[in-house]
Amino acid sequence: MVLNSYEQYFVFGNMHGFSPVDGFVEISNCLAEVIKYVGNESSTGLFFIQHHTQNAVPNVIKLKNNIIDKSHETTLHTEDLEDSVSMVRSMKECGFPIADEMIGDIKKSLAMMTTKHPKGRLIHRSTSYFQTDS
Repeated sequence: MVLNSYEQYFVFGNMHGFSPVDGFVEISNCLAEVIKYVGNESSTGLFFIQHHTQNAVPNVIKLKNNIIDKSHETTLHTEDLEDSVSMVRSMKECGFPIADEMIGDIKKSLAMMTTKHPKGRLIHRSTSYFQTDS
């Protein structure tokens, strides 16, 4: 006797009183029990916490170092700004004659530097790099 596919499904699917749906329900229930066990197992929870900590700590340390660097830069900028504000206040108190005198000193220094080091003499080559023996 040869059974077609529908008959095979009907005969073997209901074998021993179980249908394929019953099998899937049984597997689903067993998986639910395993998930509950693993979720409630304290050592598993500690494993996941340890794994998360090992992944997170290097990033936290890197962020901490970046914050320290940025904090140092901010402190330096703040000090520069405070110095600038105090300089402007002192210039305001002293008046324009002091500022004019400072500008004059800067112009004298620039004039002295240009007379001692003319612009045309900054680049001077005495020998050629491509000499050949003749």
